[in-house]
Amino acid sequence: MQPATAQDREEVFEARQFDRRTTAATRPTGPAFVPEESKAPQGAARSERADIVITGTRTPRTRRDAPIRTDVIGPALLTRAAPRNLADAIDFLPGARAESNCQNCNTTEIQLLGLPGSYNQILLDGLPLVTGVAAVYGVEQVPAVLVERIEVVKGGGSALYGPGAVAGVVNVIPLRPERNGLRATLDVQLPNGQAAVTSSVLASQVLADGRGFVNAYAQAEYSPPVDLNDDGYSELARRRLATAGARGEWQPGEATTIALDYQYTRERRRGGNRFDQPSFVANISESIDSDVHRGSASVSQQLGTQTKTVGVFAFSDFRRRAFYGGLGDVVADPATPGFDQAAFDAAVAVSRTQYSRTRDRFRFGEVRVESVQGRHALLAGVQYRWEGVRDRNTDADDRVLGTIVDDAFSTLGGFVQDEWTLSEGLRVVLGGRIDKSSELDDVIVSPRIGLWASPAPSLVLRANYSTGYRAPEVFSEDIHIDVLGADPIRVRNAAGLRQETADSYALGFDWRPAWNDGAFTLDGQAYLTRLSDTFFLGKIEQASDDSLLRTRSNAGGSRVLGAEISASYRLASSLRLLASGVYLDARYDDGQTVFDDGATMLTTRRYLKSPQWSGVGQILWDATPNLDVFVALRYVGHMDVLNNRVGEIRRTNDFLVPDLTVTRHIALNADGPREVDLTLGIKNVTDVRQRDLEVGATRDSDYVYGPRLPRTFFVRLNASY
Repeated sequence: MQPATAQDREEVFEARQFDRRTTAATRPTGPAFVPEESKAPQGAARSERADIVITGTRTPRTRRDAPIRTDVIGPALLTRAAPRNLADAIDFLPGARAESNCQNCNTTEIQLLGLPGSYNQILLDGLPLVTGVAAVYGVEQVPAVLVERIEVVKGGGSALYGPGAVAGVVNVIPLRPERNGLRATLDVQLPNGQAAVTSSVLASQVLADGRGFVNAYAQAEYSPPVDLNDDGYSELARRRLATAGARGEWQPGEATTIALDYQYTRERRRGGNRFDQPSFVANISESIDSDVHRGSASVSQQLGTQTKTVGVFAFSDFRRRAFYGGLGDVVADPATPGFDQAAFDAAVAVSRTQYSRTRDRFRFGEVRVESVQGRHALLAGVQYRWEGVRDRNTDADDRVLGTIVDDAFSTLGGFVQDEWTLSEGLRVVLGGRIDKSSELDDVIVSPRIGLWASPAPSLVLRANYSTGYRAPEVFSEDIHIDVLGADPIRVRNAAGLRQETADSYALGFDWRPAWNDGAFTLDGQAYLTRLSDTFFLGKIEQASDDSLLRTRSNAGGSRVLGAEISASYRLASSLRLLASGVYLDARYDDGQTVFDDGATMLTTRRYLKSPQWSGVGQILWDATPNLDVFVALRYVGHMDVLNNRVGEIRRTNDFLVPDLTVTRHIALNADGPREVDLTLGIKNVTDVRQRDLEVGATRDSDYVYGPRLPRTFFVRLNASY
């Protein structure tokens, strides 16, 4: 058992913010027990609850005691930085960033280890409900109103979480109330001077005798289209988003817990031009109307004091009506000089056929057993997942013109894990998984080994080997269609596409010396990930029907080599400084052709849109008991980006992005939970961003990089009762 005194003081900042929330976590998601060696002293209970992590091993432990390094975006940052969604929050985590993938519709992905978003798995309370297809828009659809914290584990995670967890896992942990309450939030942001409004409400009810709770919530958002380079085409899409849901738990007896969760999300998103007209008469339009139903049910049954079984069923149903394309470089307004009716009619005839309807159905089931037997924390289970995707090409009148994708795939897997405490200062994690995918002939074996050692009270060492894989299924980029000019670009899999596998190695340390009462902490990690049969999207080609497509094939091997280091220093009980630096080098073993138009061929070994250097700095200052100041500085280094319109790989500038917020806490009663928080802030204070944005109807929508938002003033009002 590690001395908890220094650690508890270090987490006081998180605990203070934790206490200020209307609803707060009373226990972690996962097993109902915590092995004895991970329990904190009684006096640390409040701080402990803000510091428990679950994602690395699915066993609740403090961050310091977790054998698999787990990074956390906690209540302090979620309160001060005022993110509206998961994408906004992830930018403050070292080694992770949200990257925009489209100048038209602003689809956003989360990068871990410098790899694209399709290499990581997004979990909602431990469940893979943000599928590969829905992940195109999902990172901006997770409502901040429901988030208690975000846990991130970097490196292969397939041993526990199955296919897709190659670069890591992002787990969104929802709020759990400890008392009845109501919270309402109004957020107004001004990107480039135009008002984007988000409002939310959360109502919490704790059942009698503490036997359960119910959270009911809703969030609505409107963001106008924003044109950053005055060419008449949007860089930030118009978005209308509404989310509503409820989640709860009930304990009908001392040994049984039943949990239910349901969420509905509706989004109307459009980018391009001519927003007052139907999409098919815009020069460029990417219009996505999506509806998502997600839900889960679980039953946990305690079998004695140290063993329990858990059964889970979860589902997601995603439906989308989309338009990718437009008239192209044709004069569309009859009042504009140069208007040609014949050219306009010909372009409209093509544009009317660029609609699609997509349905993605996902089902997930799991049965697992968790048990502590002496020095062993054991976990074993079986998972089954099924996904069916149908994508049809339709016209403006919603008549089906053809089927683009109509496929279903499934995976059956079994996993085991033993977290073995050899001594007070030494633990080993041994685990593995066997999966059988419907897309592959052979089974896939995903082993895992972890070592946690504490040779001194102030020092923790970690060493891990983990694996990940991706089966040749339908991915997010298959359903989100890039646009070159007004011509849509689709993706297909090459015949005989093999699974992509990854082996990840990590070495890390966590040093918390007792000097100055534990004011200073330093931790770091070095990692190497080797990928075999890497999936690679090739150059744009012209199909037999004159449409544009890219083929996904196996490109041999690739690797990611990296390191990160983070330090924090508590100058006073009310002032804390944090700084992190990250180096990542993601490259293919052999050069890959990314562009070939017959006259110019471009080959690269680097992963595109993957900066080698990045960093995050933060100042958290409780200026007074009722006034918080937050300053953040995010650094994004140079990266290579392909421009398909001109046939160039360009090396971008680097970006240093400062943020500033001030929060005033206004108590409405002296001895109760009623409070109003008023936050004023500026995101991207110096307005650093991409300056060579594509212009006009022939632009390459994929040529977009760097900070997602321009300088943005905002105000947030949060009322708690």
